[in-house]
Amino acid sequence: MSGGSERHDLMAGQLYDALAAGAKAKGCRRFMHDRLVLTRTGNAYSPDVMVACGPAPHLQHETDPALIVEVASPSTRNVDRREKATAYAMATSLRLLMLVDPNERRIEVARPVDGRIQRWDVYRPGNVVVTDYGVLD
Repeated sequence: MSGGSERHDLMAGQLYDALAAGAKAKGCRRFMHDRLVLTRTGNAYSPDVMVACGPAPHLQHETDPALIVEVASPSTRNVDRREKATAYAMATSLRLLMLVDPNERRIEVARPVDGRIQRWDVYRPGNVVVTDYGVLD
């Protein structure tokens, strides 16, 4: 989504920063907004925040993200949860998918298994989300 709200952009920036040290320590790269993910469904999306490990397969897109964060807005919430989450989950490299709602102060986390999302865990203020790249609290 281009032209996000201030709250949307600040949240994406905070998550991007929080994942920096852990991603770098593991030899991974992190991106915010502009790096495309080309999915197995053939769609391309620009997640709000992404961590990818290993060499880049292409100059303009990734195919094997390790972590994806989508910061929800009222206009994107349903697409993020259904279309994008389903397509992202098919990446065998994806370990963590986060849907963040900055207005409700809520994070939903999925850890896809065999290309599918089995469940979403909900985190609210005071909860801690543990990732391979750092702890988000």
